[in-house]
Amino acid sequence: MMFRKSWVTVVSVAVAVLAAACGGSSGSSNNNSSNQTATLTVWLMNGSAPQSVIDEVNADFKSKYPNVTVNVEIQQWGDIGTKLDTALPGNTPPDVVELGNTLVAKYAAAGALEDITGKKTGFDNSATWLQSLTDSCTQAGKLYCVPYYAGSRAIIYRKDFFASAGVTPPDSMDGLLTVGQKLMDAHKSDPSFSALYYPGKYWYAALPFVWDFGGDIATQSGGKWSGALSSSSSQQGLTTLSNLVSKLSRADKTGDEAKQDAAFAQGHIAMIIANGWEVGVITDPKAGNPALKDQLGAFPIPSHNAGQTAPVFLGGSDLGVASRSKHQDLANAWIATLTGNKHMAEMATVGGVIPNTTSMLSLGTGINSIFFSAAKNSKFVPNSQNWASVENANVLPDMLVKIFTKQMGVADATKSASDRITTILNGGG
Repeated sequence: MMFRKSWVTVVSVAVAVLAAACGGSSGSSNNNSSNQTATLTVWLMNGSAPQSVIDEVNADFKSKYPNVTVNVEIQQWGDIGTKLDTALPGNTPPDVVELGNTLVAKYAAAGALEDITGKKTGFDNSATWLQSLTDSCTQAGKLYCVPYYAGSRAIIYRKDFFASAGVTPPDSMDGLLTVGQKLMDAHKSDPSFSALYYPGKYWYAALPFVWDFGGDIATQSGGKWSGALSSSSSQQGLTTLSNLVSKLSRADKTGDEAKQDAAFAQGHIAMIIANGWEVGVITDPKAGNPALKDQLGAFPIPSHNAGQTAPVFLGGSDLGVASRSKHQDLANAWIATLTGNKHMAEMATVGGVIPNTTSMLSLGTGINSIFFSAAKNSKFVPNSQNWASVENANVLPDMLVKIFTKQMGVADATKSASDRITTILNGGG
């Protein structure tokens, strides 16, 4: 997913390496780490790490810091920007924050995150961090956060539905429509059925269509940004997507994707554009439908050019330490534990997300290998400190809703969105 910037870096679990990485006052306090007494507040986002991983991280951390209490508070993506705006400048901010990679720039530019440039080489896998996440953590040549995990999207599908309809995964966008129409016909007696379930505000899944036709969100020249969604290439991609949504989806055209995995588990959906970790939600014994475990498959979002794949938005999160945290050494140590090799491997195999290092991409086996592979053809949103304001203004979701509900045509909706993006990225309101 997406957001901000200034985090503590990955450190080895070994105390000796941790002390070297933190340096300064952090290093001196770590000499007596077992004697430290404090309460550490950690903000993680809903759905980022399985509870089992969080529990193990806290247990490992507790073994080194027995007198430190860690309060992990789960936040929601919908209002995290507003909460961070209020909390980070305060006297008692959360010590550790998970930031979506597209919003890091805002908080780094505001001085809300610790500059960890001098500590990078002391952290696990810092030489092989995913480049897009490293880029999101970097502003004006300085490092403000530690890459946490990435998520690339592919299409999760029901193998049994495909088999009964006599179709196979398509290798083009035209093929996606043809397959979808055959699935709709095969399930025409089910008024709730969607061949491709697509909630209207799902802008992350819209970007591959824009990019595949050569369009973009915005371009930069001479230090100035210009919205590019109104270009003919961007409009072509969005028109293609709108046609798919119109013919294949019965999802709420004004809703978001937060619960699409739960909807998929109910049995009235053949395909969703999703992150790899959503497989685990769909088959969860408590909240999902474990009977679907052997019926799920995945394939890359196809390009309009047959045999190729569309570029995906490489979302993800970074981990940072608040610049006003009173426990920066402990915050660094907690992040080091979570992003060390042991728990990164768990995030990949249990959580189903792409770990923060290229050295672990081989952990993507089975269905996850599709998502890990999709990350190789990816793009990112404009890396501007004002991008967070574009997200907070809901420019892209609002544009899509207007298109899908036919409140506006593609040309008018994209022009309005492009004009708004131009204004915001260049510092306007």
